[in-house]
Amino acid sequence: MLERFKIDDGRHLPDLLVDEDASAAAGIVLRRAVCSCGWKQDAPVGTREEAFARYLDHARTRLGPTRGPDWLPVGVRIALLLVAMVAFAMGCYVGGLAVISRLDLTGPGDAIARVTAVGLAFSAAFTLMVAARHYIAPTRA
Repeated sequence: MLERFKIDDGRHLPDLLVDEDASAAAGIVLRRAVCSCGWKQDAPVGTREEAFARYLDHARTRLGPTRGPDWLPVGVRIALLLVAMVAFAMGCYVGGLAVISRLDLTGPGDAIARVTAVGLAFSAAFTLMVAARHYIAPTRA
């Protein structure tokens, strides 16, 4: 029942605690749900299932399904993202080679331009991945 959720930011992991102060005052064991994002259930409840249900209400308000097309499977979306990332990276690298050729760079200038092109290629590819993550995979299992 307490399986971990697959969540995009990894900050919504449940924890069910026994509220010692409220339990001592009520004379029975009361539980309170807390989340790794800092959310805490406002009032303790009696059973573990009730506390987890309150946590699920919190998680559902913070999470949502993917905004990508429903007709396209997640695996295909991930493959398309990888193809786009490689295309961006290759475009940046080929652009760097074109700059090297156009400016007739040699020696240290050539090396610096190649390293810059590779860095820009990785930056562009991973920026695309971060920007498209909500369209690619669902944010909850």
